[in-house]
Amino acid sequence: MTRRLLWTSACVLLALLAFPRTGSAGIGEIILEMSGPQFVGGGLECKFTLMGTLEQCYAIVPGVARERSAKQRIRLSLEGTGYFSTGKNSDGTDYEVGRIWMLAFDPMLEFVSSERGNVTVYHGFMGVSYNLFMGKGFDPFSNVALKLRPIGVRFKDFAVEYNIRFYSNRFTPDEFGQPALPTTNGMAEAVHSFSFLIPLGKKKTLAP
Repeated sequence: MTRRLLWTSACVLLALLAFPRTGSAGIGEIILEMSGPQFVGGGLECKFTLMGTLEQCYAIVPGVARERSAKQRIRLSLEGTGYFSTGKNSDGTDYEVGRIWMLAFDPMLEFVSSERGNVTVYHGFMGVSYNLFMGKGFDPFSNVALKLRPIGVRFKDFAVEYNIRFYSNRFTPDEFGQPALPTTNGMAEAVHSFSFLIPLGKKKTLAP
């Protein structure tokens, strides 16, 4: 992994955080189980109509939130998130808290299946997750997964999303500077996570 790739990934995340500030909200995600360190993190998630109109943004950075009134059934969700390892062991390997970091960029197409009053139900049916890992004791590396969102539910300004990432190859301890476990090499893996979108301040609705 070159410094150029690290710089590019950092620029992508910073660019996603550069939206106009009109309120505040928060997004956090916990990756429940994977063949590597468990991660928790936060970042930015924005949803757009296919015509490019911004519907809403949630960000862990205070002061970032934006919403427009125009809504469509099919929309594009863009997420930029930073994570750190929680210290939870995996396959007998001890991962330290905060020793491993991950940057992720996740574009996804979503379908809104129901809008009744203050409750919106939606599903991500086509997405990709690009992940960059870095930390102490190993060289930075990247991985790509197919990402689906079986269900997301929004009630007023709060939302929770269930996500699945499908990796063609499981993570191995040696990628993170730990002793290798050859029995896990070359195996596919499904990684489950939950995203929580929580408002932190007053929201402003913008006209289309």
